[in-house]
Amino acid sequence: MQQPLAYRMRPQNLDEVVGQQDLVGPDRIIRRMVSAHRLSSMILYGPPGTGKTSIASAIAGSTKYAFRILNAATDTKKDLQIVAEEAKMSGTVILLLDEIHRLDKTKQDFLLPLLESGRIVLIGATTENPYMNIQPAIRSRTQIFQVKPLTPDDITSAIKRALADHKRGLGDY
Repeated sequence: MQQPLAYRMRPQNLDEVVGQQDLVGPDRIIRRMVSAHRLSSMILYGPPGTGKTSIASAIAGSTKYAFRILNAATDTKKDLQIVAEEAKMSGTVILLLDEIHRLDKTKQDFLLPLLESGRIVLIGATTENPYMNIQPAIRSRTQIFQVKPLTPDDITSAIKRALADHKRGLGDY
């Protein structure tokens, strides 16, 4: 079964990210982190559909690190332990933790030393205001970036790319 178009067209590197140029554009903070091979944990917050997961995917695709995705609301501490073990065995793992505002205290307590050690680079994604809904201990170990709604030009660009891409998009239809 073929994956949905949005998954197929998800950016594989920072150059493919639609919009958010204030974060990933030339000489901007996230691009500089990736280029310098000095990633730090971060929280991306903004409305649904603005590219939080896409940015995380693009960051991972621009590095040599393993990339894992968990959901703070539905995945368990055991799932976090599996990612931690992978990081211990094979090196740094980029962890996209969706709905990070729903991370409970047990999971937070487990995650904090991993962030401090640098074994896991956390990319938390949330639609909620992180200053109101994410625990201070997590916030203090991350950089916080606001992801803004896409402009009509951004959306047009994404549609044109999907129409032209013969491998991942709709180019063969």
